[in-house]
Amino acid sequence: MGLIRDLINLRRAKYSPFFALRGDYQANGNLADSDIVGAIANAIASNVGKLQPQIVRRTDDGLSVRNDYLSRILSLRWSPELDTYSALYRMASDLVYHSNAYAVIFYTPDFVRVQSIAPVTASNVQIWEDENGVLLFRFRWDYDGKFYTLPYQNVIHIRSRFDRKRFMGTAPDGQLKNTLELIDTTGEALRAAVRNSANLKGYLKYNNFIDDDELKQKVKDFQDAYMSASNDGGIAGLDNSMEFHEISQKTPNIPVLQSQYFRDNVYRYYGVNEKILTSTFTEAEWNSFYENVIEPISIQLSLEFTFKLLSERERGFGNKVIFTANRLQYATLQTRMTIGGGLFDRGIITINEFRELMYYEPIEGGDVRMISLNYVKTGDQSLYQVGKDDGGENGDGGQQEPEQIPENRIRQSAVYFLKTERKGGGQNAEKENI
Repeated sequence: MGLIRDLINLRRAKYSPFFALRGDYQANGNLADSDIVGAIANAIASNVGKLQPQIVRRTDDGLSVRNDYLSRILSLRWSPELDTYSALYRMASDLVYHSNAYAVIFYTPDFVRVQSIAPVTASNVQIWEDENGVLLFRFRWDYDGKFYTLPYQNVIHIRSRFDRKRFMGTAPDGQLKNTLELIDTTGEALRAAVRNSANLKGYLKYNNFIDDDELKQKVKDFQDAYMSASNDGGIAGLDNSMEFHEISQKTPNIPVLQSQYFRDNVYRYYGVNEKILTSTFTEAEWNSFYENVIEPISIQLSLEFTFKLLSERERGFGNKVIFTANRLQYATLQTRMTIGGGLFDRGIITINEFRELMYYEPIEGGDVRMISLNYVKTGDQSLYQVGKDDGGENGDGGQQEPEQIPENRIRQSAVYFLKTERKGGGQNAEKENI
């Protein structure tokens, strides 16, 4: 009895941690095999992949964008095998399926700078503090099945449904289990009904005794003669040795309302809808999807990358990593024209940025901002308005005359006019006569 008890305890010790750590289920509603969850993961990950990472520094003099080695890694290629879009796509997809996504930061041998950033799909994750108070991260990498342990500071970790555990987001398996099983059960019942309705159309009754082999042959001959496409008339001839009895079956109705209800449960869980998945959304629907689904992921990425990649000194000087998106990319042409025109008139965006917004290619010399005095460079406002250069005075004092504005510059600026000012007297008339 003691040996049997020891074997039972050993078996429990060997297998119970697996079921305790994993929240997966083996029913036919498996999350990884669901086409609905797959479509949702693709829609969310595709838009997260469009985020543009930048390292910016905000000081009293304004905002500047860094263009160093680390910035190029983030914006171009995180690792030799993954570009920025693919890496963000991978993390967002893992976030949908597991409510947790990880990326490991690799440094050069001297730990001076970041060498690469590799997203990993991990399982059996453990996060704990050692005796020195250092957080450690242990996981099994699904790629090779091996376990790895490294400092938690070297891991980019984003999560969703962060409500039950200290470090981990709550996996969606258990919460979506019933809904996905009902969806699969409905589909399987429909498939079974269709298969059954397509099998038996009738039966032949033979009045004379016949063995099994001869019966099957006569049935086959009957099918070939009268139940093939060549029987255009639809008439069969029978003698008194057999009778044909037709079985009429109704085509099963598809439970559209029930199926749609279950699908909507999954959509609500992830904050999407049918229009997002089929790319038939309106401008307002896209903005709602971005603010409720994409932007929270962007904020988490920004906070994690800032804290894990930048030193305390860099953060103290106002450096941070941000993930931005062009929210006007799905706006209507009228909206882009209205918003872009207002930004352009006030010198907020450059000519090429405005052209990009309107889906035009950039032009040479278009990386300048214009102000609506008749659209001039921001540094030339005083020349166009009062004829003074850097606040200099025209007249006595021996100061030089301001440089005359070349006529071709004025003509060139007309290329960028988006609208023509009303012709009239006063200041406008003087500008037209220059």
